[in-house]
Amino acid sequence: MIYIDSKKVIETRIAESMGFDKYKQIMETVRKTNVSTDLDFQRIFNAFYRVRRNAEWRKTYYDLFETSKNSTPSFESIIRTMYEATGNIEASFSSKMLATINPEMPIWDRYVVQNLCLEMRGKTKEDQLKCAVDLYNKMISWYEGFLQTENGRDCIAEFDRILPGYVWMSDVKKIDFYLWSIRD
Repeated sequence: MIYIDSKKVIETRIAESMGFDKYKQIMETVRKTNVSTDLDFQRIFNAFYRVRRNAEWRKTYYDLFETSKNSTPSFESIIRTMYEATGNIEASFSSKMLATINPEMPIWDRYVVQNLCLEMRGKTKEDQLKCAVDLYNKMISWYEGFLQTENGRDCIAEFDRILPGYVWMSDVKKIDFYLWSIRD
């Protein structure tokens, strides 16, 4: 007779479908490697976060990532540095770098932004940069407030109950999972 550990099977399938195994590998590796030269790290990060940029852009990104990871960079410093180097306003990828360096920071994703009813505005690049920084600060405030609510605490408790092997993830990342998963 076979024994089926139903809780473990469900946890594993959910974790695999969300890429949590890749996320864990990223978080375990980021401080142990030079992300500017470690092509395996870059491959996993690129796949998990769907980085689809050319080699020049990726070099700029991972060089900045490596020089930033042992400090306390701000979203604004990352997004402005990327803008100065590439001419692109990279809100999403800037937040992904920051959240990898500091898992207590949220990720800017189109579904998260949509679910929080935030919208990028600005006619000029400078206006758009300022708007991105302002919106990111609003995201931070929203997460801080939500985590203090009963609903926020319930979401964390349910995540930890269903995915006990992932309780190590930050509460912000857990809420990110919910917001990213809600699609209209």
